[in-house]
Amino acid sequence: MKIKELETNLRPREKVLSYGLESLSDLEILALLLQSGSKNRSVFDLAKDVMCKCDNLEKLFDLRVEDLMEIKGIKHVKALQILTGIELCKRALKKKNYGASILEPKDLAAWFQMEIGLKDQEHFVAVYLNAKGRIITHKILYVGTLTESCVHPRDIFHDAFIYKAHSLIMVHNHPSGDITPSPQDIEFTKRIYELALLSGIQLLDHVIVGNKDWFSFKQHQYLD
Repeated sequence: MKIKELETNLRPREKVLSYGLESLSDLEILALLLQSGSKNRSVFDLAKDVMCKCDNLEKLFDLRVEDLMEIKGIKHVKALQILTGIELCKRALKKKNYGASILEPKDLAAWFQMEIGLKDQEHFVAVYLNAKGRIITHKILYVGTLTESCVHPRDIFHDAFIYKAHSLIMVHNHPSGDITPSPQDIEFTKRIYELALLSGIQLLDHVIVGNKDWFSFKQHQYLD
């Protein structure tokens, strides 16, 4: 059904003006973002196909232009409309994290679930903080394969000293979606923890992110 065929109070724009964005379904939000349909397909048809393409938003942040353009009726302009909205969300979340004190792993988890949680390769990130717990910078130190990762401790502490970090948090993803730490993850974390004690730079946490959940070494008492 085309938007103009709906009763006025059921059209996405009118619903937003009357009840706010929270009143819209996921499908309606996508339709609002797309703005219009194509010659032979309504905006809701396109939105439904986008929902299928990203598994009902589960893989939304991993969409590419090529993925969206596989949908009949979506060309460069509409694909970029969606990806621009996604990128804006990522930047807003990054800005929020950089501006706040990081007190718990959940303060970082949502951001990195969006950034690397859906990647099909393992990404290892070091987040460097000052004495007030605010992020100085973050670095992707390694991008590996599905089955291996290789991060040397010197790479982690090199940047920590350069940025005069007071503490750091390690983050990496499990492409399988299973956030259970491997024996290698546990051994590596213990090694970095011990080196951090010697260097005077506190290892606050090591967070593993997946596409749906996250795991904190600190919360599970691996760093006590």
